[in-house]
Amino acid sequence: MPFIDIIIFAVIAVLLVLRLRSVLGQRTGYDEQPQRDNRLDNESAEVISIESGRRAEIAEGHGMDALRKADRSFSEKEFMNGAAAAFQMILNAYAEGDLANLKRLLSYDLLQSFTQSIQQRAKDGETLSITLDELRDVRITDAKVFDNTASVTVEFQSTQTRILSDKDGDTLEDEDTGTRDLIDIWTFERDLTLDDPNWKLAETDSPDEE
Repeated sequence: MPFIDIIIFAVIAVLLVLRLRSVLGQRTGYDEQPQRDNRLDNESAEVISIESGRRAEIAEGHGMDALRKADRSFSEKEFMNGAAAAFQMILNAYAEGDLANLKRLLSYDLLQSFTQSIQQRAKDGETLSITLDELRDVRITDAKVFDNTASVTVEFQSTQTRILSDKDGDTLEDEDTGTRDLIDIWTFERDLTLDDPNWKLAETDSPDEE
């Protein structure tokens, strides 16, 4: 009998072990691997990484405050100095027919217009000389941010001497030549989505042309 009792207890022990293993081997709701939060995935999909080369839309607005908000690095003093320097450089390049230099300073559309004028002058055998005698005043008259592009309009008041000569070197007289006091209204633009800090002249105007 004792031997039979030992066998019975042994069988019971084996059954208990198997039962415990079957219970402990099961995964409960707390043990399962956490599922990913789909809401987090949806939100992170809207984030634009630095490496992607894309940038968030820049807030649009009108006036200098809007420009400073869109471009934290903007310095009015530096811009004015650069605009004054660009004014003389562009006048000289236009007179000399320096398209390579104009390409760095003008927008695509304005470059096409300047190129046509220079080519027509060359075709007619004419030469143009522009001397900036005095730059009396430079001031910003308008600023805005639209479609990720910053735009600043500047008024230049200057005295210029323009001499137009024909192929024989004789001076041609017209309303645009001679020494004159002029007001030029130029609009500079910069694409704020690019790292290039340089501004380009996009439009020219004058009060007489309005």
